Amino acid sequence: MAKNRFNLTKFIKLSLFSLGFFLLFFLIRRVGLREIIEIIYQARLNFIIYGFLTYLLLILTRSLKWFLLIEAGGREIKYKQFLPFYFVNCLISNVSPLKSGEAATPFILKKYLGIPVGQGFSVVILDRFFELIIFTLIFASAIIYIINSVVAGGLVLSIFKWALAGFVLLIFLLTTVIVSQKYTFKIIYLFNRFEKYPLIDRILKFIKKELLIFYESLLLYKNKGVIKFMIPLTLIGWLFEFLSFYLVFMAVMPAPFLHIASSQILAIAATLITFIPGGMGIGELGVVYILSLFNYQTVLSTAGVLLVRLILTGTLIITGITGTFLLKEKEE
Repeated sequence: MAKNRFNLTKFIKLSLFSLGFFLLFFLIRRVGLREIIEIIYQARLNFIIYGFLTYLLLILTRSLKWFLLIEAGGREIKYKQFLPFYFVNCLISNVSPLKSGEAATPFILKKYLGIPVGQGFSVVILDRFFELIIFTLIFASAIIYIINSVVAGGLVLSIFKWALAGFVLLIFLLTTVIVSQKYTFKIIYLFNRFEKYPLIDRILKFIKKELLIFYESLLLYKNKGVIKFMIPLTLIGWLFEFLSFYLVFMAVMPAPFLHIASSQILAIAATLITFIPGGMGIGELGVVYILSLFNYQTVLSTAGVLLVRLILTGTLIITGITGTFLLKEKEE
């Protein structure tokens, strides 16, 4: 039974990756590989370097948030000790569907940094909470901007409006988990009837124990006033997110910042609701479609978004591999 489930999981992951590559292949085939290569070959190197460096600043900014949260939770670790772990985690979370890879983050934190699983979950959930609030506000602004600037298809706008509603609902659920310890434990207690099974009993005891640590950590964060650095650093992170994308894009296609940023944020939303790992294919199609509404040439916008994918994903892979080697050296 377990083997069948494992095979099904592998099949689903493989299918999602295949779908992403198919969409990417469809886009490249439609535009023309030779034309795309010619445009990228003529790209301005200085903008690529600026975009690369800005993306590194994005990773460092978001790693600093996690580091400060861990410190606020009473764990004394050095930033250089934490950074390799974050590099690896950043790569895993960005290539997994809906950033689901972060579900393993608390267990990795425990393994390499000795941080309790419950506290690790508090770091992830609190960070996702602030990220989601800022993202939803930017996403809503982008929808309003595009509606006022161009004529978009009714179906597309309807999809994005439903996506916006979904993000608002997710914020509500996260808020409930963060604020209400009582209701969270009530849900867990519904499974007490299965305590007669040894394995389930061990799992329930583990969950209850880590949930107590989770809420203790949240209370500690509240007392330490983490909101003072979480909001500014989250805003700075999103600024670097847009700037890195924009700068690399400018290497092949000069365009107003708001045009590029609005297409990027809607493409990010599309990648989140499709479950395709890393948004491969759907993200590129989303950016090209939105930019086509602003009357940009498809071949230029395709070359731009593929160059962005190459540089920024390459940066993630390089930092992730670097982090892996540093963690292995620490184990040895």
